[in-house]
Amino acid sequence: MELDGTRSFEPIGYFESSAKYPYDVPRQGAVSRGAVGVIRLVAGKGYEEGLCDLSGFSHIWVLYVFHKNDGWRPKVRPPRHVDRKVGVFASRSPYRPNPLGISAVRLEGISGLEVWISHHDLLSGTPILDIKPYLPYADSFPDASLGWTGEGCEVLDVVFLPRCEVELSWLESHGVDCIRQFIVTQLEYEPMNGELHRLVFIDGEVALAYRTWRALFQVSGRQVLVREIRSGYDERELSSSEDKYKDKELHRQFREFQQGMTK
Repeated sequence: MELDGTRSFEPIGYFESSAKYPYDVPRQGAVSRGAVGVIRLVAGKGYEEGLCDLSGFSHIWVLYVFHKNDGWRPKVRPPRHVDRKVGVFASRSPYRPNPLGISAVRLEGISGLEVWISHHDLLSGTPILDIKPYLPYADSFPDASLGWTGEGCEVLDVVFLPRCEVELSWLESHGVDCIRQFIVTQLEYEPMNGELHRLVFIDGEVALAYRTWRALFQVSGRQVLVREIRSGYDERELSSSEDKYKDKELHRQFREFQQGMTK
Protein backbone atom coordinates (compact mmCIF):
# COMPACT_ATOMS: atom_id res chain seq x y z
CA MET A 1 0.00 0.00 0.00
CA GLU A 2 1.85 3.12 -1.21
CA LEU A 3 1.29 6.63 0.08
CA ASP A 4 2.45 9.47 -2.21
CA GLY A 5 4.86 6.99 -3.73
CA THR A 6 7.09 7.16 -0.67
CA ARG A 7 5.48 5.13 2.08
CA SER A 8 4.04 1.63 2.16
CA PHE A 9 2.19 -0.30 4.84
CA GLU A 10 2.46 -3.98 5.66
CA PRO A 11 0.29 -5.86 8.16
CA ILE A 12 1.98 -6.46 11.49
CA GLY A 13 -0.24 -9.50 11.96
CA TYR A 14 -3.61 -11.09 11.31
CA PHE A 15 -6.68 -11.57 13.44
CA GLU A 16 -8.14 -15.03 14.05
CA SER A 17 -11.52 -15.95 15.50
CA SER A 18 -14.61 -17.99 14.71
CA ALA A 19 -16.27 -14.97 13.05
CA LYS A 20 -15.81 -15.72 9.36
CA TYR A 21 -18.81 -13.89 7.88
CA PRO A 22 -19.78 -10.20 8.18
CA TYR A 23 -23.03 -11.11 9.97
CA ASP A 24 -21.04 -12.98 12.64
CA VAL A 25 -19.74 -9.79 14.24
CA PRO A 26 -21.66 -7.04 16.05
CA ARG A 27 -22.01 -3.61 14.50
CA GLN A 28 -19.87 -2.22 17.30
CA GLY A 29 -17.41 -4.24 19.34
CA ALA A 30 -18.35 -2.53 22.59
CA VAL A 31 -21.80 -4.14 22.51
CA SER A 32 -20.58 -7.63 21.68
CA ARG A 33 -21.10 -10.52 24.06
CA GLY A 34 -17.39 -10.86 24.73
CA ALA A 35 -16.25 -13.37 22.07
CA VAL A 36 -12.47 -13.75 22.25
CA GLY A 37 -10.11 -13.66 19.28
CA VAL A 38 -6.36 -13.42 18.82
CA ILE A 39 -4.06 -11.13 16.87
CA ARG A 40 -1.07 -13.17 15.72
CA LEU A 41 1.83 -10.86 14.96
CA VAL A 42 4.33 -11.63 12.22
CA ALA A 43 7.47 -13.36 13.46
CA GLY A 44 10.99 -12.12 12.82
CA LYS A 45 10.17 -8.41 13.02
CA GLY A 46 10.97 -7.74 16.67
CA TYR A 47 7.32 -7.22 17.56
CA GLU A 48 7.83 -9.07 20.86
CA GLU A 49 9.69 -6.02 22.15
CA GLY A 50 7.00 -3.74 20.75
CA LEU A 51 4.47 -5.48 23.02
CA CYS A 52 6.44 -4.73 26.18
CA ASP A 53 4.37 -2.82 28.79
CA LEU A 54 1.12 -3.20 26.82
CA SER A 55 -0.30 -5.77 29.23
CA GLY A 56 -0.95 -3.07 31.83
CA PHE A 57 -3.76 -1.59 29.73
CA SER A 58 -7.31 -2.90 29.89
CA HIS A 59 -8.23 -1.68 26.39
CA ILE A 60 -6.35 -1.04 23.16
CA TRP A 61 -6.96 0.54 19.77
CA VAL A 62 -6.62 -1.78 16.80
CA LEU A 63 -6.11 -0.36 13.30
CA TYR A 64 -6.87 -2.74 10.46
CA VAL A 65 -7.92 -3.24 6.84
CA PHE A 66 -11.46 -4.06 5.67
CA HIS A 67 -10.09 -6.86 3.51
CA LYS A 68 -13.51 -8.14 2.38
CA ASN A 69 -14.64 -4.84 0.85
CA ASP A 70 -13.97 -3.59 -2.67
CA GLY A 71 -14.76 -0.05 -3.68
CA TRP A 72 -16.45 2.65 -1.67
CA ARG A 73 -19.70 4.61 -1.52
CA PRO A 74 -20.01 8.35 -0.84
CA LYS A 75 -23.30 7.72 0.97
CA VAL A 76 -24.31 4.62 2.92
CA ARG A 77 -27.47 3.39 4.62
CA PRO A 78 -26.79 2.58 8.29
CA PRO A 79 -28.21 -0.74 9.49
CA ARG A 80 -30.35 1.08 12.03
CA HIS A 81 -31.21 4.50 13.47
CA VAL A 82 -32.41 6.31 10.30
CA ASP A 83 -34.38 5.60 7.14
CA ARG A 84 -32.01 7.57 4.95
CA LYS A 85 -28.45 7.50 3.72
CA VAL A 86 -25.66 9.41 5.44
CA GLY A 87 -22.22 10.46 4.24
CA VAL A 88 -19.65 7.70 4.56
CA PHE A 89 -17.43 9.98 6.66
CA ALA A 90 -20.34 10.35 9.11
CA SER A 91 -20.51 6.58 9.49
CA ARG A 92 -18.39 3.58 10.39
CA SER A 93 -19.25 1.75 7.21
CA PRO A 94 -16.47 -0.47 5.79
CA TYR A 95 -17.14 0.91 2.28
CA ARG A 96 -14.55 3.70 2.45
CA PRO A 97 -12.13 5.35 -0.02
CA ASN A 98 -9.31 3.78 1.97
CA PRO A 99 -10.60 0.57 3.58
CA LEU A 100 -9.24 1.30 7.05
CA GLY A 101 -10.93 0.44 10.33
CA ILE A 102 -10.24 1.31 13.95
CA SER A 103 -11.76 -0.37 16.99
CA ALA A 104 -11.36 0.00 20.72
CA VAL A 105 -11.25 -3.53 22.16
CA ARG A 106 -10.65 -5.16 25.52
CA LEU A 107 -7.19 -6.62 26.03
CA GLU A 108 -7.48 -10.12 27.50
CA GLY A 109 -3.83 -11.16 27.52
CA ILE A 110 -0.53 -11.36 25.69
CA SER A 111 1.53 -14.48 25.03
CA GLY A 112 4.61 -14.14 22.86
CA LEU A 113 3.39 -12.79 19.54
CA GLU A 114 -0.27 -13.41 20.38
CA VAL A 115 -2.53 -10.59 21.57
CA TRP A 116 -5.87 -11.88 22.85
CA ILE A 117 -8.82 -9.47 22.68
CA SER A 118 -12.57 -9.44 23.33
CA HIS A 119 -15.50 -7.10 22.63
CA HIS A 120 -14.31 -6.79 19.06
CA ASP A 121 -15.99 -6.37 15.67
CA LEU A 122 -13.30 -7.92 13.48
CA LEU A 123 -13.57 -10.78 11.01
CA SER A 124 -11.16 -13.69 11.06
CA GLY A 125 -8.35 -13.03 8.60
CA THR A 126 -8.38 -9.26 9.11
CA PRO A 127 -4.93 -7.71 8.42
CA ILE A 128 -3.76 -5.69 11.42
CA LEU A 129 -1.80 -2.48 10.78
CA ASP A 130 -1.16 -1.15 14.27
CA ILE A 131 -1.93 -1.46 17.98
CA LYS A 132 -2.09 1.49 20.40
CA PRO A 133 -3.09 1.76 24.07
CA TYR A 134 -6.50 3.21 24.90
CA LEU A 135 -6.16 6.19 27.25
CA PRO A 136 -9.39 7.22 29.03
CA TYR A 137 -8.18 10.74 29.79
CA ALA A 138 -7.41 11.39 26.10
CA ASP A 139 -9.77 9.09 24.21
CA SER A 140 -13.06 9.37 26.11
CA PHE A 141 -15.46 12.33 25.73
CA PRO A 142 -18.68 11.53 27.65
CA ASP A 143 -20.32 14.81 26.60
CA ALA A 144 -19.68 14.34 22.87
CA SER A 145 -22.70 14.89 20.61
CA LEU A 146 -24.22 11.85 18.88
CA GLY A 147 -24.94 13.41 15.49
CA TRP A 148 -27.51 11.49 13.40
CA THR A 149 -27.16 8.43 15.67
CA GLY A 150 -29.27 10.21 18.29
CA GLU A 151 -32.32 10.41 16.03
CA GLY A 152 -34.72 8.32 18.07
CA CYS A 153 -33.55 4.74 17.64
CA GLU A 154 -35.37 2.31 19.95
CA VAL A 155 -33.22 -0.65 20.87
CA LEU A 156 -35.09 -3.61 22.37
CA ASP A 157 -33.86 -6.08 24.96
CA VAL A 158 -33.24 -9.53 23.52
CA VAL A 159 -34.00 -12.19 26.14
CA PHE A 160 -33.19 -15.88 25.72
CA LEU A 161 -35.74 -18.06 27.50
CA PRO A 162 -34.47 -21.07 29.52
CA ARG A 163 -35.01 -23.70 26.81
CA CYS A 164 -33.23 -21.52 24.26
CA GLU A 165 -30.31 -20.92 26.65
CA VAL A 166 -29.78 -24.67 26.94
CA GLU A 167 -29.91 -25.11 23.17
CA LEU A 168 -27.53 -22.21 22.56
CA SER A 169 -25.05 -23.58 25.09
CA TRP A 170 -25.11 -26.93 23.29
CA LEU A 171 -24.53 -25.29 19.90
CA GLU A 172 -21.73 -23.11 21.25
CA SER A 173 -20.00 -26.15 22.73
CA HIS A 174 -20.19 -27.76 19.28
CA GLY A 175 -18.63 -24.89 17.36
CA VAL A 176 -21.67 -22.76 16.44
CA ASP A 177 -20.43 -19.94 18.63
CA CYS A 178 -21.46 -16.84 16.66
CA ILE A 179 -25.20 -17.51 16.67
CA ARG A 180 -25.98 -15.80 20.00
CA GLN A 181 -24.36 -12.51 18.97
CA PHE A 182 -26.06 -12.69 15.57
CA ILE A 183 -29.49 -13.06 17.16
CA VAL A 184 -28.94 -10.09 19.45
CA THR A 185 -27.58 -7.87 16.67
CA GLN A 186 -30.44 -8.71 14.33
CA LEU A 187 -33.39 -8.63 16.72
CA GLU A 188 -32.63 -5.66 18.97
CA TYR A 189 -33.82 -3.23 16.31
CA GLU A 190 -37.09 -3.60 14.35
CA PRO A 191 -37.16 -7.39 14.76
CA MET A 192 -40.24 -7.85 12.56
CA ASN A 193 -38.81 -5.90 9.62
CA GLY A 194 -38.38 -8.47 6.85
CA GLU A 195 -36.36 -6.01 4.77
CA LEU A 196 -33.70 -5.76 7.47
CA HIS A 197 -33.68 -9.38 8.63
CA ARG A 198 -34.00 -12.80 7.08
CA LEU A 199 -37.29 -13.90 8.61
CA VAL A 200 -39.06 -17.20 7.95
CA PHE A 201 -42.24 -18.77 9.29
CA ILE A 202 -42.32 -22.19 10.94
CA ASP A 203 -45.70 -23.67 11.87
CA GLY A 204 -47.18 -20.19 11.84
CA GLU A 205 -44.43 -18.72 14.08
CA VAL A 206 -41.82 -16.21 13.04
CA ALA A 207 -38.15 -17.20 13.13
CA LEU A 208 -34.83 -15.57 12.35
CA ALA A 209 -32.61 -17.53 9.96
CA TYR A 210 -28.91 -17.93 10.75
CA ARG A 211 -27.23 -20.07 8.10
CA THR A 212 -29.01 -23.42 8.48
CA TRP A 213 -30.42 -22.64 11.95
CA ARG A 214 -33.65 -20.95 12.96
CA ALA A 215 -34.40 -18.93 16.10
CA LEU A 216 -38.10 -18.72 17.02
CA PHE A 217 -39.02 -15.48 18.78
CA GLN A 218 -41.86 -13.17 19.73
CA VAL A 219 -42.00 -9.49 20.61
CA SER A 220 -43.46 -8.51 23.97
CA GLY A 221 -43.35 -4.80 24.73
CA ARG A 222 -39.74 -3.66 24.64
CA GLN A 223 -38.46 -7.22 24.82
CA VAL A 224 -37.75 -9.81 22.16
CA LEU A 225 -38.24 -13.27 23.66
CA VAL A 226 -36.20 -15.94 21.87
CA ARG A 227 -37.90 -19.22 22.71
CA GLU A 228 -36.25 -21.98 20.78
CA ILE A 229 -33.57 -22.91 18.25
CA ARG A 230 -34.51 -25.28 15.47
CA SER A 231 -32.77 -26.98 12.59
CA GLY A 232 -33.42 -25.42 9.22
CA TYR A 233 -33.56 -28.89 7.64
CA ASP A 234 -36.72 -30.95 7.46
CA GLU A 235 -36.68 -34.75 7.77
CA ARG A 236 -36.44 -35.28 4.01
CA GLU A 237 -33.49 -32.92 3.68
CA LEU A 238 -31.66 -34.50 6.61
CA SER A 239 -32.05 -37.96 5.09
CA SER A 240 -30.55 -36.80 1.79
CA SER A 241 -26.87 -37.53 1.14
CA GLU A 242 -26.40 -34.04 -0.29
CA ASP A 243 -24.66 -31.88 2.32
CA LYS A 244 -23.81 -28.49 0.80
CA TYR A 245 -22.86 -26.86 4.10
CA LYS A 246 -21.19 -29.95 5.63
CA ASP A 247 -23.29 -29.68 8.80
CA LYS A 248 -26.07 -32.23 8.57
CA GLU A 249 -24.47 -34.58 11.09
CA LEU A 250 -24.40 -31.74 13.61
CA HIS A 251 -28.10 -31.09 12.94
CA ARG A 252 -28.89 -34.77 13.52
CA GLN A 253 -27.02 -34.67 16.85
CA PHE A 254 -28.84 -31.47 17.79
CA ARG A 255 -32.22 -33.07 17.15
CA GLU A 256 -31.25 -36.03 19.32
CA PHE A 257 -30.21 -33.60 22.03
CA GLN A 258 -33.57 -31.82 21.80
CA GLN A 259 -35.42 -35.10 22.05
CA GLY A 260 -33.49 -35.88 25.23
CA MET A 261 -34.52 -32.50 26.66
CA THR A 262 -38.19 -33.48 26.48
CA LYS A 263 -37.78 -36.82 28.27
